[in-house]
Amino acid sequence: MRKILLAVLILCMVMPALFAKVTYLNEEEYKKLSKNERLSYWTELETELESLQQRKADAIANSEKYTNDIQKATKKISDIDLEYSQLRSEIFQSLGVNETNTSSVEKKLNYFNSLLKDWKNMSDSQIWENSKAIKELVAEYNEYKKTNSAKIPDFRQDFVELDRKISGLEQSLENARPKYSEDEYTVVKGDYLSKISGYKFIYNDPQKWGIIYRANRDQIKDPNILSIDQVLKIPRGLPNSWKVYRGECLWKIASYPEVYGNGSKWPLVYRENKDQIKDPNIIFPNQVFRIPRN
Repeated sequence: MRKILLAVLILCMVMPALFAKVTYLNEEEYKKLSKNERLSYWTELETELESLQQRKADAIANSEKYTNDIQKATKKISDIDLEYSQLRSEIFQSLGVNETNTSSVEKKLNYFNSLLKDWKNMSDSQIWENSKAIKELVAEYNEYKKTNSAKIPDFRQDFVELDRKISGLEQSLENARPKYSEDEYTVVKGDYLSKISGYKFIYNDPQKWGIIYRANRDQIKDPNILSIDQVLKIPRGLPNSWKVYRGECLWKIASYPEVYGNGSKWPLVYRENKDQIKDPNIIFPNQVFRIPRN
């Protein structure tokens, strides 16, 4: 196949040189010429013939040069192909993979792309409803990228494109997040509230541990004691309602950072809930107050 292509290339370079536009007269046209016109016509033909012969000679000489250039280029391509093949084999060996693994990578790429396509046209509400599945997909993708199969150089550009899509999906999920929502976090060995709060993917601030504690007072009796595998609610955003716990007052509720972060704003809660607060100094556990945000 490569020899055929080379032959075609040479022919394309030589052909324009072999054919020139020559105006020939037919027998009837030639008979109509005068003696001097015939002599002039033959002179033009001889000159044209000499020109064509010279152009043919030049074309042949050039074709030999082009042939040599093509042979050199072909040899260089062959050397590069060999070098690439050797390097690729070394990479495969270092990764501990073989050609069979490339097939599994292709299937995995198709799997991720098909799921990303499914979520592409979802509304914000649909994306948020599927947030758990989306996070699981992102986690699965990130774990797969750590495998040696995913490091096969053949698929580098495919993973660059998938990285872009995954990043877009995560941004879509963040954009779809309601003003207030709750994530989940499963406690592992060595965790405590301020440590969890300090995680970058939680609040990146150990001082905000109280937000987690207050959101989970139904299952945390002592903020210093957590159980492994305990599933905690992680508030995101500012709540529009508040369930009263024993020992709380309006000033204390308003002082929480997830409410107003300022105890002096307690009248806002009082005025919004006058239908169930008769005396601002007296509130009861399990009452649920509306928290105005405007």
